Amino acid sequence: MRVLDVDERGRLLVAVTDGDHGQLAEIDAKGTRRELCAAPGLTTARYLPGERKIVVQHGSPAQLALLRVGGELTPVVGSPDHASELLGVLPGRIVYRANRRHRLLFTVLIRNVLVGEEQAVYDRGGSVIDAAVSRNSRHIAVRLPRKLVLVDTMPVTEDDHVRLITAEPTDLGHRAPHWLPDSNRFVATDYRADSAQFTRYDVLSQEWEPLITDLSPTAKTATAPDGRRTAVVDQGEISFHQTENGRFLRSITAPADGLLWSPNSDTLVVTTEDEAVIIAADSATVTGKIPL
Repeated sequence: MRVLDVDERGRLLVAVTDGDHGQLAEIDAKGTRRELCAAPGLTTARYLPGERKIVVQHGSPAQLALLRVGGELTPVVGSPDHASELLGVLPGRIVYRANRRHRLLFTVLIRNVLVGEEQAVYDRGGSVIDAAVSRNSRHIAVRLPRKLVLVDTMPVTEDDHVRLITAEPTDLGHRAPHWLPDSNRFVATDYRADSAQFTRYDVLSQEWEPLITDLSPTAKTATAPDGRRTAVVDQGEISFHQTENGRFLRSITAPADGLLWSPNSDTLVVTTEDEAVIIAADSATVTGKIPL
């Protein structure tokens, strides 16, 4: 069982997979489980912000479908000829990558799920590892195997449309970019051979600033939706920091395989193989546990 997402009421979206069989379910704060749908080849799923709808990636090649809680899966994009893989969600929109031209050359697209319109925001190919879209959809950070690029959807000139941020080592470097609410800065964890650090990139100054340094190479970070705090899990300890300057706030000792922030940024959901632990960000105290 994998915890995929958490909604504004603390409900967990979980996937149970056994070979090609996949089952999507929801577990509320009291531990009550609700089966949602079966999806062969279930890979991942995310709540659509502010709605009782879920974007589901399943099948091979991967396709995307929309599930209204209590309803059935409705296909959104997909083809037997290429993969469509979920990268992220925004209110009313999904961000995905598709390799329509060649299996190793991906395009990043933003699709409005209400009207079905979509825009290819990055179409210069490459094996797109990750992509994050700013809240105002102006900027997209795209991580490729050997470089990190910035896409401007409203460039002054064509030369400003895609620009190199930095060259990257193939298996390390900046991972999991996450835009801050101002849409002009994003954070990422920079992995090196024997260490890691949490950093911020400013689009206007085009400069990196290290915020949390001296992390182990296995550390994981997660920044709250409101951008105020960042959680770090490193060597059995979960610590909270101010995102603006990296200042340490408080910590708690707890095992963690995954970190998920609630949409209101008040709680952190820490997942292991056996349970989901709810931690209040203001006090770093456990407020609940949900068996998995």
